[in-house]
Amino acid sequence: AKSIISQKTRSNEAANARIKELETYIEDLDAGRIELTTERVDLEKEIETLKGELEVATQLRDKEAEDFETARDEMQKAIDALTEAIEVLKAATADHKKGVLLALRGKTAVGAAARAQEATKLHLAVSLGERMLTRGDAVFLERLLTGEVPTADWKKLNRKATFKMSYKARSEKIEGALQKMLDTFKSNLKEATEKEEEAQALYDKLNEAKGDELQTAEDALTKMEKETGARGLSREQSVTEVEELKTQVADDTKYIEQ
Repeated sequence: AKSIISQKTRSNEAANARIKELETYIEDLDAGRIELTTERVDLEKEIETLKGELEVATQLRDKEAEDFETARDEMQKAIDALTEAIEVLKAATADHKKGVLLALRGKTAVGAAARAQEATKLHLAVSLGERMLTRGDAVFLERLLTGEVPTADWKKLNRKATFKMSYKARSEKIEGALQKMLDTFKSNLKEATEKEEEAQALYDKLNEAKGDELQTAEDALTKMEKETGARGLSREQSVTEVEELKTQVADDTKYIEQ
């Protein structure tokens, strides 16, 4: 009997120690001081990664959009300049006396600012023309578009049919070269615009998908369902064990006291 009492006494001591340990564990679970899974760490890492991907994608898209706007502005200026130059060149070819200044000096109703804007376009057209035209044709175009054709040449133009034909042929050749450049710039602008629209659509799709993933991860972090489930199960098991141990201690204590 003494050996049984001694055994139960030692058993009660161990049970009480275990009860204390479990009750502390339960308190820590309830206070959130213990996490049983890596769910929080995993979700926080996922959220950080998604935010980083979104930030990089946004920065890249902004840079691409900025580059496109710069390129579009340059191409549109070139298109406007070449369009203006071709119109003026046609006018100069059709009316040799008035020449290119028909578009600038002939329009007295146009304000100085507008004339300056047109002049800027024509000078840009000259600069663009220098890239494709021979040196002679480039100089010819420059004189036409800036009104710097020598008076003697105009006299020859009005006097000799052969000179008129040469003048017209050269003008038409230059006009054709400018038209090709204009068509190229229009085509490039159209292609660049389409690529920009595709890039924006792709970014919007990616941004939406990543945004949904981020929202899902943030919701999961708020709910912590896996961790909550693991805690609930562990707490339930711990509480059951405590109750069983307390019953055991109570029963053994009664036996010892008998």
